[in-house]
Amino acid sequence: MKKFACRDIGMECNFVAQDNDERKLMEKIAKHARDAHGIQKIDSALEAKVRAAIKEA
Repeated sequence: MKKFACRDIGMECNFVAQDNDERKLMEKIAKHARDAHGIQKIDSALEAKVRAAIKEA
């Protein structure tokens, strides 16, 4: 199981997502970024930061 938390990239946000599939996890993160943070597109720099913060749960 892979896990991502917004706090791990310095956001003041309690969002945590988990999934066995990293692609599905990234989709959950992208949806949250749009809905909660107004980020319409995750650019390559943010994607790299997010992927580096994904941990095994």
